[in-house]
Amino acid sequence: MSVAEVEASELELEPASGGLWRDALQRLRRSPAAIVGLVMIATLVVVALFAPWIAPYSPTEQNLEAIAGGCCPGPSREHLLGLDDLGRDELSRLIYGARYSLLIGVVAVAIGLTMGLLLGAMAGYFRRADSPIMRLMDIMLAIPGFLMAIGIVALFGEGGLLQVMIAIGVVNIPIFTRLMRGSIIAQRDNDYVLAARSVGVPSRKILGSHIVPNAISPVIVAATLALATAIIDAAGLGFLGLGPQDPATPEWGTMLTNTVRYLQTAPFLAIFPGIAIVIAVMGFNLIGDALREALDPKLRGRT
Repeated sequence: MSVAEVEASELELEPASGGLWRDALQRLRRSPAAIVGLVMIATLVVVALFAPWIAPYSPTEQNLEAIAGGCCPGPSREHLLGLDDLGRDELSRLIYGARYSLLIGVVAVAIGLTMGLLLGAMAGYFRRADSPIMRLMDIMLAIPGFLMAIGIVALFGEGGLLQVMIAIGVVNIPIFTRLMRGSIIAQRDNDYVLAARSVGVPSRKILGSHIVPNAISPVIVAATLALATAIIDAAGLGFLGLGPQDPATPEWGTMLTNTVRYLQTAPFLAIFPGIAIVIAVMGFNLIGDALREALDPKLRGRT
């Protein structure tokens, strides 16, 4: 048997690859960190979706008689996580708060990701658009992200869910733009792009149908990690009073607003929302790190 026949037989024995994303999914299934992160986020999503059936009380129902003797009753059989300064059930507010925090994170990242993909693709593929777009991104990156978010919310005149989503989304635009631009530049001179140009394929089709699908994986990983940062930023804005203006809104950051004066007498008012934020952030970070290792050829050996 010749050397060529031996090599051909070996190639036939090698299993065919199912593509980048299918291989990444298989690695995620073998990653303990990804499984733990998925369980955390899946639990929060289920809690958010079925909050009306899971929560024992209404998140806005006040029981002023329960706090007549002083704020704030701690955990008990009737109220597992205690009551806040207005006699509202803390557990019910945490359960409903998962809806607001997850919604803010997803919508904010979606805003930043959409604009970042568009601007990054234009800057990376069209050389004339590169300089003005990236100088604008440099200006935005020169401003601390959380400070920019505060300024954007203040620009609207008052806080609110929509304002917080827009502010956090705008802060994430430069991050996604730079990542997408770098990925596009790495792909735009590859052989398949040159072949498409040589046969007269329009630039828009080359960019949208060929380059972007091959360059988007680092941005998807960054978006997963950005979800964790968005939840922290939303909680920070809510703590500063720039979140939902209705104090009855059970958003985790807003729940922390009035807890400072009760830290000595009722520390659980700050501890439980803080734990909920930590769980959400840790879950998204674990998923993002595992996804990065699954998609990055240099890190695949870890999973």
